[in-house]
Amino acid sequence: MQAEVFSILVIMCVMVVFILLSKHSIDKYEEGSKPQGFALYAIAYVQAILSITVPVMGKKRGRAMAAYIGAVFMFILLSNWSGLVGLKNPTANFSVTLTLAFVTWISIQITKIKENGLKGYISDFFKPFFFFVIPNIFSTIAPLISLSLRMFGNVLSGTIIMTMLYSFTGWLSGSIPVIGGFDFIGVIVAPWLHLYFDIFSGFLQAFLFVSLTTIFIGIEYKEDLNNG
Repeated sequence: MQAEVFSILVIMCVMVVFILLSKHSIDKYEEGSKPQGFALYAIAYVQAILSITVPVMGKKRGRAMAAYIGAVFMFILLSNWSGLVGLKNPTANFSVTLTLAFVTWISIQITKIKENGLKGYISDFFKPFFFFVIPNIFSTIAPLISLSLRMFGNVLSGTIIMTMLYSFTGWLSGSIPVIGGFDFIGVIVAPWLHLYFDIFSGFLQAFLFVSLTTIFIGIEYKEDLNNG
């Protein structure tokens, strides 16, 4: 777990540096002019996050939730990509993905209580009939389990596959005389698999997590999204 903690600290430092540089660049940005440097990336990033939250939650709630969704997406993305620079993937540890999923799950329950009241929240467990309480409890817990296991399983499986690949290519290269001391086969094959397992799959898992988080929370709102 110490390796994951170190990776998390490094990732948080990277995020803080990016945020500070973006703020410094935006402070110098004049409205109406063409954004450049970190201001351009920051504006594009915020617009991308808003395109996820606003259509599902409405303008007011979507903007309020965008800061959390944007921070979580960046953290998960950097965590999934951290293996490319030799760090331990934090998201390959179930305690990390479970914690992220638990924050989302708590947000869902808080939203549901705000919309229905505590009495309505409890009474929903007994709808449409009293004996549906067990299935309703499981359906309430399901997002916590699915969000945490989906990301953990995909990231861990990619890590295991790449570890097995390097072991195999190292053995295969070692069986070749003279140049066998160098894993030249792994150098040729591994980058293409890293492109999928680390870069593409890492982005996809981060996008799915924030999208599902937005949807799970958004469906609990009862008011018209155009007014919310």
